[in-house]
Amino acid sequence: MVGSSDPDIALSVVAPVLAEEETVPELVRRIVSVANGMGVPFEVILVDDGSPDGTWDAICEAAENDPRVKGVALSRNFGQHHAISAGIDAARGARIVVMDGDLQDEPEVIPQLWTRADEGYDVVFVKRTSRPISWRYRASQRAFYGLLSWLSGEHYRPEVANFSLITSHVAAAFRRLPERARFYGGSINWLGFRHGYVTAPHAARHGGKASYSLRSRFRLASTIILSYSERPLRLAIWLGAVVSSLAFLLGILVVIGRIAGVVAITGWASLMVAMLFMAGVILIVLGIIGVYLGRVFAEVQGRPVYVTRATVGDVGDATRGA
Repeated sequence: MVGSSDPDIALSVVAPVLAEEETVPELVRRIVSVANGMGVPFEVILVDDGSPDGTWDAICEAAENDPRVKGVALSRNFGQHHAISAGIDAARGARIVVMDGDLQDEPEVIPQLWTRADEGYDVVFVKRTSRPISWRYRASQRAFYGLLSWLSGEHYRPEVANFSLITSHVAAAFRRLPERARFYGGSINWLGFRHGYVTAPHAARHGGKASYSLRSRFRLASTIILSYSERPLRLAIWLGAVVSSLAFLLGILVVIGRIAGVVAITGWASLMVAMLFMAGVILIVLGIIGVYLGRVFAEVQGRPVYVTRATVGDVGDATRGA
């Protein structure tokens, strides 16, 4: 059955990877070592998000050496959160751990997630501590997440990312979400359920370089804002109301000043400035509305969330892929 859990698998570890050819062997070794130590039947699902290097070959080699390692290759780079969706669709464990594939999320934290889930939590996220970043990056990150939380209407913590554990019940609810704009953390929060947290250090990358650029981070932020909040539209309304009120008050002051002989009509220059300012405000508001309409258009097209190119090992069929 598509998207169903397997009673013979207690734990599924899902990790999206992009250009991590050097990291895959160490990632698999550490996950398998930890899961073996837990003494539960498990599977490891690596999702290749359109890597340009030999990442898929490394996944296939790992699967040949250990049948508990499985892989899903997407036809192109769809994005990390789409790759997470593909991994959750393929996972069949009673509990599913989602982690980054660059080993900044350390597999040794998985037993802590498991123990916390034993306390009755359906969702357990990792709060990252001791992250190896500069104070400037940390300050800009906090400012970014503060603005993001305010615009999206949701509270996003910079120390909480994708590293988490969800039960099969939560995974089943997640699979039913139809939207193409994917954001794993926001979707899990929206679903509700009982949340718990553990704290763990955030390690340095095992190799290679980060695939998230500043541009891709802002693209993700816009996806979050436009998919989970209508606040930008409300801000556009308030902006229009404020500008109109100021213009009305200024008009009254000009009329009063002209009658009193205090203000002279300035003519063409002031008129052009006012017109250009209002045109700018109108274009901003129309742009916000246009972006929302673009999101609606993308959703009604009904395209799959991702497209699978190949699989290795016994993986569940995709419910939203092609």
